[in-house]
Amino acid sequence: MSSDFRVAACDALRNVIARKSTAAQVAEPADEADIIKGLTLAANALSATAERITANPNQQDLLNDPEEVEFIRRLADTMSTMASYQLSTITDENVRNTFLERVLGLTRFASLEVLDVVINLWPVLLRAMGAELPKTFIRGPPSQGVNNPYNAPKIEPTGILPNGASEALLEIGKWWINAGAGIALGFDTKGIPGNKVEEWRESFENPSELRETWVQVRAKWMDIVKLCSALCPTNAANQAVQNTFTVLSWAQPGGPLANASDETTCAALEGASSFLEAVMAALPTEGPSFEGFASTLEALLNQLVNIDFKTPHSNAQVAKLLETYGKFARSRPDAARMIMSRMFTVLRDLPTDLTAGAPPVRQRDIIASGRSGQAARQKVCAAILVVCASAPTVRHALRFTTRFPSASVP
Repeated sequence: MSSDFRVAACDALRNVIARKSTAAQVAEPADEADIIKGLTLAANALSATAERITANPNQQDLLNDPEEVEFIRRLADTMSTMASYQLSTITDENVRNTFLERVLGLTRFASLEVLDVVINLWPVLLRAMGAELPKTFIRGPPSQGVNNPYNAPKIEPTGILPNGASEALLEIGKWWINAGAGIALGFDTKGIPGNKVEEWRESFENPSELRETWVQVRAKWMDIVKLCSALCPTNAANQAVQNTFTVLSWAQPGGPLANASDETTCAALEGASSFLEAVMAALPTEGPSFEGFASTLEALLNQLVNIDFKTPHSNAQVAKLLETYGKFARSRPDAARMIMSRMFTVLRDLPTDLTAGAPPVRQRDIIASGRSGQAARQKVCAAILVVCASAPTVRHALRFTTRFPSASVP
């Protein structure tokens, strides 16, 4: 089948399935049954096409072919549209589950162009499953009338995601965040296992354009990870901790980054800290569910407060990993003291630039200026402030555990 015909077929099908509530608008049961049958056939056809792509052993060949990437992007867009408008109409649960599994497979396809058309689907489906983040609130319109949907009684979740979808999305989100590790920092990423920066860079005119695109993609993935973590907190905590342990092990003797530069190690740690941050933001800090993964978090914390890379940027990135524990420090004074003591030690040991007294690193200069010792110090100072804001009482405990000749804790 020619690529032109495939793309045209996807576009035609997308225009049909983009019509909302097709089955609900017909009066005759026979017509409704025919519509459901037609949607089921379309879903099966799309699923079969997606499976041929995800099962292809030569994924790199697909990525290197612009026509294939464009077709996969159109296919993913069509499947995302169907999932948004018509999938819940299909009565066969197996068809729905298979369809969503194939969309998950396309979400894992290592193309930023394909990801762009499918990533926005997942927050909608996760919220339909009842995923909510703590301390989040969306203000409704000012009208107080009975027709205002914000005044309607809250209904039970009516999601269609199959069992295990949240866990699978966490795996995919982890993969993407690690694949783009280091882009936001502008650091060297060569040699990082699974990193795709060198491949993606060819599609952009300059590093700044790639960085701007990636920062938005990473933010979307972090939101998805938060929602998944709200639905399966224990699995999320385990994945985040294991991922961090894995990245830390890369820099140990015998690991792939054992002889890497400070920049490269820091870039890898940036991916781990982004994933850990997203998971930690959604985890509960008490209750039965917390007890299920508390020991796992404590094991990672014990390693983080003891690890020392002897290099400024990698140690500063460890401080960012410790920052993610901020909200847990509120009810655990011992952990709070460990975290803050380690952060101040990292800050004390960072080298002083020759350009002391220079203005703060500006966002527009982040790719060039992020390599300075000043940028590392700012990163650690920001982490300290976040922990203090999350657990204000830690400042009082710190008076008795930290001695800093040139500064005092208020």
